[in-house]
Amino acid sequence: MNASRRDPFDASLDATAELWTRLARPFDMGLTVDALLGLSTDVVEQLVGVLVATCEEAETLLHDMPRTLRTLKTSVGSNHERCVGELRGPVQWSETLAAQASSLGNRDVYICASTRRAYNIDENQVLVGALQAVARAGASIDKVGDDSYEDEGLRRARHNAKVARRYLDHRTLEAIRVQGRPSARAIKRTRSGKTGAAYRPALAMLERANEPLSLAELSPYCDRRTRAQHGLLLGIIEELESRGMRVPALRAEGGSLFAGPVEFVHPRRRGDRSRVHGVLIGNVLVDVPERLKERDRAAVERELQGRAHGRRVVPIVEVDDIVRAVDVAVVAARGD
Repeated sequence: MNASRRDPFDASLDATAELWTRLARPFDMGLTVDALLGLSTDVVEQLVGVLVATCEEAETLLHDMPRTLRTLKTSVGSNHERCVGELRGPVQWSETLAAQASSLGNRDVYICASTRRAYNIDENQVLVGALQAVARAGASIDKVGDDSYEDEGLRRARHNAKVARRYLDHRTLEAIRVQGRPSARAIKRTRSGKTGAAYRPALAMLERANEPLSLAELSPYCDRRTRAQHGLLLGIIEELESRGMRVPALRAEGGSLFAGPVEFVHPRRRGDRSRVHGVLIGNVLVDVPERLKERDRAAVERELQGRAHGRRVVPIVEVDDIVRAVDVAVVAARGD
C-alpha cells in the first residue's frame, strides 16, 4: 500500500503489528514497550515477569526437571589425586616418584588419576540459563508487595520462580554459572546434539524469554489514539521510503522511538502534555488530533503549536496530510 493511502485513523492493530516487525532486534523489552505504548518500565517488567514465569514453556521445563536431572549429559575427565596407602586409579609414576621424594622417601604416597564426571558443559549451561530466566522473572514479580494486590498469575509466577531457584541449587547444577543468556555456540550444540530432545524444554524456554511479549499480549494496552499515532508513524516511514530514502529499523532511546529522521514520542511518556509529543520529522511536529473525531484543522493546529516549542507543525486530519507533512519536513530540512 502506498503511504499516501494509509489511513492513520484505522482502528485496527495493523500499523502497530508492522512497527513491531520493524524493531531492531534484539531489543530491551521494557524500554521498547515504554516508547511504543507509553507503559512504564516497571509495569512492563512485571508483565514480562508474569508471562515468562507462567508461560507454557516454563511449566514444561519445571515439570520435566526431575527426569532431566536423572539424564543429565556429562563429560568424563581425570583428576590427579594424592593417595596415601591406597590406590584410587591408575598410578601416575612420574608424579608419584616426585611426591615420594618430597615426602622423605615415604613409599606409601601415590599420585593416581581418578575419573570424575563434569557437568559444566554446553547442554547443562543451556539448562541453567533457562532456569535462571524463570528465576529472574520471579525477581521482577517480587517488586510488587504481597499487600498491594494479588491474583493467581502472580502467585503462580512466584511459585515457579521459587521452584526454578531450588533446581539451580541442585548439587549437579550449582557449580554451573551462566552470565545472562548462554552463548550461541552452546545453544547450537545443544540443539544439534544427540541428547537434544532432553534439553528441548530448556531451548524453548530460552527462545520465549528472548522476546517474552508478543503483540497479542500488548494489544489490550494499545488505545485507539495510540493506534492512530502508529498508523501515522508508519505512513510517514512508508512515504519516505517511496521517495527513495532508506529508513533504518526502529530503536528505542530515551523514551522515544527513532527511525532515521523520524521520532515518535508517546504522550503518556511525558506526563506533562504541554511538552513535545507526537511524531517528529526532523524539526517538524506532526500528529493526529487528541480527539480523533476532531476535523477542525485550525483547532488541531493550535493544539499542536501549544506543545511544539517553536517547531513547525502539520496537523493530520485526513489521509493525504501525511504526504503534505513529509513535503513540509523536506522543505524545512533544506532550509536548515
